[in-house]
Amino acid sequence: MSDVSNAKLDLASNPDAAPATAGAAKALVKGLALVDLVAAHDGPTRLVDLVADSGLPRPTALRLLEALCRSGVLRTDDAGHYRLGPRVAAWGHAFVNELDLPAMAAEPMAGLVEASGETCFLGVRDEASVVYLVAVNSPQAVRPAARVGSRNPLHCTAIGKVLLAWLPEPEIRGALVAPLERRTANTLADPDAVVAELAAVRERGFATDDVENEDGVRCVAAPIRDHAGAVAAGLSVSAPAYRFSRDDLFRLAPEVLRVAATVSERLGHSATRTDTQATPQ
Repeated sequence: MSDVSNAKLDLASNPDAAPATAGAAKALVKGLALVDLVAAHDGPTRLVDLVADSGLPRPTALRLLEALCRSGVLRTDDAGHYRLGPRVAAWGHAFVNELDLPAMAAEPMAGLVEASGETCFLGVRDEASVVYLVAVNSPQAVRPAARVGSRNPLHCTAIGKVLLAWLPEPEIRGALVAPLERRTANTLADPDAVVAELAAVRERGFATDDVENEDGVRCVAAPIRDHAGAVAAGLSVSAPAYRFSRDDLFRLAPEVLRVAATVSERLGHSATRTDTQATPQ
């Protein structure tokens, strides 16, 4: 029997599954808010905390929680505390399987190119390299040389720095094996210097490439996070240095961060939750 048929049977056998009404819609919104609260907690959630955080009357919260537990969206442990249920895991698995990062990023990236007038790249890590998955080109004739499928080192690119910055320190050190390639006169080729730069990246939330990877090119990049809060990719704006000053990097950074956050939300990341990717110790 198909999942759709099972869902229809569940609806038919569930007395709470009445046709949608204004009251039912409001109850659905309140129920989803309770699920969000459980998901936002690091561990099992007490009823008293859910009542306090949701602002719902205790009887209303109990009624909704019981329905959510019956449906498998939530579950209770031996202490009576609430956790996410197996149905959420099934939904999450289906969501992740359908993710298409380049497709999700293309439209926000096009908007960033329109706003900045410069080329926008999306890249992911492959061992010690950045691989570019998407490039939305500037309308200007002179623009950076990177193309979809091309590679650059992690240590001297803005995207590479955001891909490294939130990894555990042993993994960062493992990716920064001396001697690091010196691509320009500005390249940080000392692993210790790169580690210090990555600390600054974490502090401000974005990375810069100040003519460090390609002569005459500057970039600014922000992390794209997945549903678990891990950095899955980097998003950058890149331009010839003669029309993209160091001040321009910092001026444009908030817009790059905003667009990266939009793509992250499409991947299921919530800005209200604690990111799970480790911070170097």
